[in-house]
Amino acid sequence: MDKLTIATSSGTIWVTLVTHLATGLIALLAGAVALSVAKGGQLHKRSGIVFSVAMIITGILASVISAYAGKSVLGGMFVVYLILTATTTVKAFRWSGPPLDIALMVFAFVFGGLSLVDGFNTWQLPGHARGGVPAGMILFLGTVSLLAGIGDLRMIRDGPLRGARRLTRHFWRMCFGLFIATGSFFLGQMKFVPEPIRFVPLLFALALAPLVILLYWMWRVRLRRRLTGILIGPAQSHAGNVP
Repeated sequence: MDKLTIATSSGTIWVTLVTHLATGLIALLAGAVALSVAKGGQLHKRSGIVFSVAMIITGILASVISAYAGKSVLGGMFVVYLILTATTTVKAFRWSGPPLDIALMVFAFVFGGLSLVDGFNTWQLPGHARGGVPAGMILFLGTVSLLAGIGDLRMIRDGPLRGARRLTRHFWRMCFGLFIATGSFFLGQMKFVPEPIRFVPLLFALALAPLVILLYWMWRVRLRRRLTGILIGPAQSHAGNVP
């Protein structure tokens, strides 16, 4: 099936595509706000909630669109996985707990393994790409998913995370989820940007910005263990106790 677009679709799938685009844009804006303001403050929490909800809806709709097009639904569900595990790391819900943690861990390992196999198979194709997606990106996502699954396993084994480890898990999963959104929007939809304003270096910079920010927070929180300026609410005060 040819690539689905809003211009060439109608009916239910058109509504799905439009909603997917709208929630994706909301996620991009909310994510940018969450990254720009004081961590742990009210604006950060509210924009983070909007980002999480929008990204989860976007991921689910991406899977629906992929299923309609006869493609794998796992890519969209990987986004949902990242945002769910990032959110429940700092805010437990009544429906979260060990059963959900185990199910999400299994998904991470399955998606990672399948992605690595798919990546190696794609590498054998002419141009080392399938459907415009390079084998290197597939292998990269598969590796990240396996590492995330290992992190889940350690959390389940060791119990609730504290201090820098807890914040690290939250930050990297949120930032990587945002990177998937920026990469899909600024690079995946590049051909739809009018040529007069299609400044490719800027689009690449916007797409990769979450990864740069992710590296900064990993350096600051995980390596330097500097939590200065990160506001911790009363209900989550144990996050500030860096071991």
